[in-house]
Amino acid sequence: MQATRVFINGEVFTSDHRFSVHEAVAIGGNRILGVGTNQEIQAFVESGTEVTDLEGRTLMPGFIDAHAHLELYGTNQLGVNAKAVHSIPELLDQLLLEAEDIPKGQWIRGWGYNQNHLAEQRHLTRDDLDKVSTSHPIIVVRTCGHISCVNTKALELTGITDSVVDPPGGKYHRDTSGRLTGLLLESAHMAMFQHADYSEEEVQKGLAIASADFLELGITSVHDAGGYGTKHIRYLQKAVQEKTLKQRIYALYGSLSDSVSMVEAGIRSGMATGVGDDSFRIGPAKVFIDGSSSGPTCKMREGYTSNPADSGMLYMDQHALDRSLLSAYEHGWQLTAHAMGDQAVDMLLTTLERARSGRPGTRHRIEHSGFTPADLVQRLKAVRAVPIPNPAFLHEFGDGYRKDYGDRIEAMFPLHAFAQNDIPFAIGSDSPITTADPFVGIHAAITRQSKSGRSVGAEQGITLEEALRAYTWGGAYASGEEDVKGSLKPGMLADLIILDRPVLNTPIQQLPEVTVDETILDGKTVFHKLKEDVY
Repeated sequence: MQATRVFINGEVFTSDHRFSVHEAVAIGGNRILGVGTNQEIQAFVESGTEVTDLEGRTLMPGFIDAHAHLELYGTNQLGVNAKAVHSIPELLDQLLLEAEDIPKGQWIRGWGYNQNHLAEQRHLTRDDLDKVSTSHPIIVVRTCGHISCVNTKALELTGITDSVVDPPGGKYHRDTSGRLTGLLLESAHMAMFQHADYSEEEVQKGLAIASADFLELGITSVHDAGGYGTKHIRYLQKAVQEKTLKQRIYALYGSLSDSVSMVEAGIRSGMATGVGDDSFRIGPAKVFIDGSSSGPTCKMREGYTSNPADSGMLYMDQHALDRSLLSAYEHGWQLTAHAMGDQAVDMLLTTLERARSGRPGTRHRIEHSGFTPADLVQRLKAVRAVPIPNPAFLHEFGDGYRKDYGDRIEAMFPLHAFAQNDIPFAIGSDSPITTADPFVGIHAAITRQSKSGRSVGAEQGITLEEALRAYTWGGAYASGEEDVKGSLKPGMLADLIILDRPVLNTPIQQLPEVTVDETILDGKTVFHKLKEDVY
């Protein structure tokens, strides 16, 4: 069969279980025809075949980000970026500039601040934000996406007063006099953000931004981890249909607010995991069990090292978790949950153990599987669930982890333990919580180094080849699509990337510098570093 395009003289990393490396690849239309030596692939070349000389560069499967929030990533680009600010006055100045262009009464939105990276070493307060405006509602979301601060106008607009009762799985922070400070944790934040949500037009603009940025990073498939309510699924479908969102989407059916009701809506719809096609497919039913690792608000078996009196927050108890997910399981859904702390992972494993006793063989997931000590690793192996760790967190938040969790970081995102126990796992960025750049996550998976260069559980590091496979084949395995994508062999979808160098020979510390020269999706070039307008 004639190839439409052939790639020769490369470092072709197939991402198979042997980490095989070849010289050349042939594709025909949207499928891979052959992988092998230059001479073997020459047989596919005819007069109309485009031949690309890789000149030693790596060609490999497109990355599969197994946990990212495309809507949040894209709409964040429409607000004030607080990730790079170093002080509260600097952030307020940026918000003031934003306020100049926004009519009174409309929301001012910021995202990405981290109190641990601010000179003041504290969270924002409503009094801080009132200095920006008392006629605009303002929300600034912490980098974790689980905490925010709002101004007085936002509290007034939503009818929240000092007498408000903390919601299940959330908290309204108060000062010593009982006055609300404007800081909202977990479900309190999630509920507030729905008032500050973006319009459908803004969301579609954000999804197009996210798609273009992710293609530039070589990400050809995304397991989208959810937005707010069922409308998020509709937004994703529309963007895929209109081809403004080009990645293949595996949509986790969950909501950042009231995830249980979202799962119930999915069950009532009559859908189940697997509905769709290679471009858009419905994924697992997803609920939230606990909070964030960097807040910290995730639920631990024992108190935080930084505050032994606090062990985190739960959105639900074991009974409620079982009731929600086991009902979805009975209706044909793959199951998953946000489970970051070791108590939350323990709870989800209990639910999955009960599910497996009813219908063995179903491949469930654990989003994050953040703190997974040895006893939970063995239970995870027995239940055959797929953990979705986020090693880039170790880079961005590692210094805070050392303070908050002490020696327990040795069991955080334990990739080496997963590999040693033959537990397939997939890597997710959880972007926009951290960067979507796969090579930041890959570097962290290998080195386990924080931003300051300190070790964060070094013995849980894995090899480059293991990390590349987890970011490709692992994602396909987590969605049950490893027979059509995630590795390079004849018949697989032609989702490929060409890197700017031979990555297998790149010094580990230089991995974050690796970039993508070309992204090929469904056999077509959708990003090229040296060409414009190929999207």
